[in-house]
Amino acid sequence: MRKAFHIILATSFIHLFPPKHHPRALYFLNDILKQDPTNVDGLIGKGYVFQHAKKWEEAEALFAQAAEQLPGDMDKGLGAKEESAWCLSRIHANAGVDALKEVFETLKDIEDRDIDKARCLWRIGRCYWDLGGMTTRNFNLALLIPIAGESREESFKYFITSLKHNREYAPAYTSLGVYYSEHASPPDPTRASKCFQKAFELDAREAEAARRLAEGFADEREWDLVEVVARRTIDGEGGMGAGMEGDGAASGKYLPTNAWAWKALGVVELVKDRTYDVYFQPDFIGHR
Repeated sequence: MRKAFHIILATSFIHLFPPKHHPRALYFLNDILKQDPTNVDGLIGKGYVFQHAKKWEEAEALFAQAAEQLPGDMDKGLGAKEESAWCLSRIHANAGVDALKEVFETLKDIEDRDIDKARCLWRIGRCYWDLGGMTTRNFNLALLIPIAGESREESFKYFITSLKHNREYAPAYTSLGVYYSEHASPPDPTRASKCFQKAFELDAREAEAARRLAEGFADEREWDLVEVVARRTIDGEGGMGAGMEGDGAASGKYLPTNAWAWKALGVVELVKDRTYDVYFQPDFIGHR
């Protein structure tokens, strides 16, 4: 009973404005795994915590261990296998892309899993994008340029295919925006901006899209729009309270994930000469 309750609590803390409450989640996860070192929920949960902390090797090992225990499971087992492959791709892009393709080969024949297919395809695309950005000292620059270009074009195909499976998968729009702004020849800032806007409309946690939008609006001195983007980004990460409104003692412990949004909001306040109102609001005291 205690273990089941701790699994529920840990899962809640993992996915509530991650990674804000991961220290709390770890407390319960460590207790679960102390009682049962092979507990699948505990392994997956701790894997997510390490994944958010970019501890890719530790996360990959935990997800792989969970997947090994559920080899034929098309839900939790396959999900753990995908997360293991994604973590592997952050360490070794070539090995990761092969592992992700293996996961997709299983996913593609399962009905009603469009969001999972979209995510897996986007991740494969990200692997190709990363491969396109790598440089190898053993190759000369003339050879690297076409290799990088081919990888970026391959990533573009996967981003598009991802959206064919799920038109509302926000990360794919962010990646397409980066493609149009940084790799398309010639660059297409208008299309890139539309992709960033779509990503941010779908998910306020798409911080890369939000930051690029805010920078574009700031360049055009559209301060009202900068403010909208910054405030939505802050809300998307849980604000200063991180989803723990009413817990005054806790709210001060959480640092913002996207510091640029808070800085952007400060610039807006300065431009609009609202610094007195902001800095002397009762709720703001102590956060200067």
